[in-house]
Amino acid sequence: MEEMDEEEPPGKTPFFRAANLERALHLRRLFIKFEGAGLTGTQKDRISKLHVMKAKEKGFDTVSLATCGNYGASMSFFASMYGMKSVVAVPGYYAGERNNEIRTNGARILELEGKYEDLVEYMRDLSNDESWYDSSPGSINSELDIEGYENIAYEIVSQLGRAPSYVSVPLGNGTTLAGIYSGFVKLQHKGAIRKIPRFIGSSTPNGNPIVATWKKKHRKLLELNPDTITETKASEPLVAYRSYDGQKALNAIYRSNGLATYVTDEEMYRYSRIIEQAEMLSVLPASASSLAAVDRLINRKDSTGDVVVVLTGRAKVWTTQ
Repeated sequence: MEEMDEEEPPGKTPFFRAANLERALHLRRLFIKFEGAGLTGTQKDRISKLHVMKAKEKGFDTVSLATCGNYGASMSFFASMYGMKSVVAVPGYYAGERNNEIRTNGARILELEGKYEDLVEYMRDLSNDESWYDSSPGSINSELDIEGYENIAYEIVSQLGRAPSYVSVPLGNGTTLAGIYSGFVKLQHKGAIRKIPRFIGSSTPNGNPIVATWKKKHRKLLELNPDTITETKASEPLVAYRSYDGQKALNAIYRSNGLATYVTDEEMYRYSRIIEQAEMLSVLPASASSLAAVDRLINRKDSTGDVVVVLTGRAKVWTTQ
């Protein structure tokens, strides 16, 4: 067994062997890292708290961001918890299920025209003009995102006792996968693990540049045509024409000898139901894409090592009320 550095943090989200899913899908040694156990139900809680604490430390009174839901709910929650204001931009066309939650958390919502990426750029300029702390992807503060998600790697090794053979992660902006990979790299450099896991990235065929680039065997991230992007309720968390940490995620897949694949909406819904029936976890369909990818890419082909599926969000969420 590989030794963990005593300074590494203990596990913060549940990690368990998914024996029922193993039987249902004929997999061996399948483990779930359940990020939906965070206070607002997604992995975003890991970075939201870090950003709010950093903003407070630097003397800001307002944190700002662009979102289609989950990140805004998480950021507004932690801003309220730490006595800060929050301004959240959402696409005007997006009747987000979490908008009421964001408002309940005390945030000011800006409903703006344009796609998500347009809002990120708009909020970057507005935050600079208004002296707000910009926590959107690709901002000057975004390196904190990688640091926050590195902790998932530390926890997996602490909870499993070794590095797994595979880690499967859903892809939107690519930040979560890039951060987890960075954590494993740091563990390897410390001598805490011998080998970095192979990374599997899952996303939607409706439009994601990371998977599109990998499938074309390119090394430099492609930017997709916004006019070709379609968004559905299931695929929304994964859709992007410009993934802000996509190059980092793409590099991680290549450097780990990993894989990437598209998962349809129908498959996302089907695997979310399988997870609920087998393990009693209610997860977002987009989150379930990580399991669908594992079942497609390594089931009955190479299932002898430990496989960790990162489930990034639960389907039912709580509010501060």
